[in-house]
Amino acid sequence: MIILGIHGGFNVHQHDPSAALIIDGKLHTVIEEERLLRVKGCNGILPIESVRTCLNNAKINLKDVDYIVLDGETHQDIKERTKDWLKHHFGFCPKIKVVNHQLAHLSSAYFQSGFENALCISYDAWGDRLSGAVAVGNKDSLNILSKIPGDNSLGVFYSTMTSFLGFKPNDDEYKVMGLAPYGKSNFDLSFFLKSTNEGFFCDNSYFRKRISGTEYEQFYSQKLIKKLGVPRKKNDPFSKKYLDIAASTQKCLEEVAISFIKKMYEKTKQQNLCLAGGVALNCSLNGKIAKLPFIKNIFIQPAASDRGLALGSALCLANKLGDKIEKINNVFYGPKINKDSIKKSLDLVGINYKKLNYPSETAANLITDNKVIGWHQDRSEFGPRALGNRTILANPANKNMKNIVNKKIKFREEFRPFAPSVLEEKYNEIFDLDNASPFMTIACNVNSNWKKKIPSTTHINGTARVQTVDKKFNKKYYDLIKNFQKNTNIPVVLNTSFNIKGQPIVEKPLEAISTFAGTGLDCL
Repeated sequence: MIILGIHGGFNVHQHDPSAALIIDGKLHTVIEEERLLRVKGCNGILPIESVRTCLNNAKINLKDVDYIVLDGETHQDIKERTKDWLKHHFGFCPKIKVVNHQLAHLSSAYFQSGFENALCISYDAWGDRLSGAVAVGNKDSLNILSKIPGDNSLGVFYSTMTSFLGFKPNDDEYKVMGLAPYGKSNFDLSFFLKSTNEGFFCDNSYFRKRISGTEYEQFYSQKLIKKLGVPRKKNDPFSKKYLDIAASTQKCLEEVAISFIKKMYEKTKQQNLCLAGGVALNCSLNGKIAKLPFIKNIFIQPAASDRGLALGSALCLANKLGDKIEKINNVFYGPKINKDSIKKSLDLVGINYKKLNYPSETAANLITDNKVIGWHQDRSEFGPRALGNRTILANPANKNMKNIVNKKIKFREEFRPFAPSVLEEKYNEIFDLDNASPFMTIACNVNSNWKKKIPSTTHINGTARVQTVDKKFNKKYYDLIKNFQKNTNIPVVLNTSFNIKGQPIVEKPLEAISTFAGTGLDCL
């Protein structure tokens, strides 16, 4: 059975279009449209190049596909429109199935988790008129327990506060999370979002009802201004007030989400937890959830936002049709890179290069010498995090390295932290993690004796968003860190995505060369 999951493009609200190909229950390819079009977010764009890339990577055409599946069951004309654009661009359309947005989120987490039984929660802004759903996964089936209406939304709360703080909603929420530790949570935001006996209540009168749907309009209403005063403008400095509002926003989300999860646990008694939806990308919240005493194991979908909907839709249908889904152990499912294309790209731009016998060793030596390197290898990772295949790497022990990387390459806000990648067998020596965290979805405390050893990957509040690196799934990257450890006795490197601010992560060799040439990277 060949199933092609797709997401995106039907209106300006839809963002992060993508496609995912599953063959006989095994994930073959998944790619986001932004990586191919080089337009971050790709709002309102159909996943045409993603579909083409999935097919080309498998060396098939659309006539070989048994089913197309996508989220959006509340859009009455979605099947007809999908059929029309696929026929227009590809000359053919297979059978089409449509699933609920929240079910696709839940499926993306549960069927990838490997758990037999689990409490599964999706929470985001909205999708298919819902802002979330709760299910129990049991022996390869998902049973929906409850649905959260679209006008009662954790995601809308956080996006509205993102807008109030001068950032772009549906895009910059991670900046609010990064800013929060610089302030104190002394604003009571329970008038906007609070826990209830049943779950939680978000007062959407503080959210401006949009007409055009563009994220460049403000999300907050005049009613929120009356409560909190003047909103921050985009380029305004961060006064104490705005730092404190950021801290209060994060605290409010954490308290309400954790209260909700506790209630759902009491109903289900499930000790394994799966999370998806845009709110599940809040790694500071995830770190606190992971420490809840009743949670034995946690799996957070690495592409938890709408980036993961094509995959979730495909997994949902594959399960429904009886395919035995093979556990997805890593995220390296981008298109295969032809080695000839690397040489052709280098020759095209006339750049000096040489072939290395031991690139992991050479890279480690350069990082040891405080060089900042671009690292591009094999198939790209899906989701918003760079996990070792499209990555910028540097020395975490250099206390000035965060500023160096920001000023020379990333050109982003100073308050945003960089993440550490650590050898899997060493993570519990350095970080307060109970389990491996291969997808960089959990923030945790850095152990006290290590904070001064890796200052450039330790946030102001003593935490880090950790990626544990397993030799089985990324040997080249593991070997790089292992070689760096031989040089420094530090089994950690600073890892940030291979892009500059406002651009998607690089996909092809030519884009890696372009970013190298256009920034202060020392080596590629």
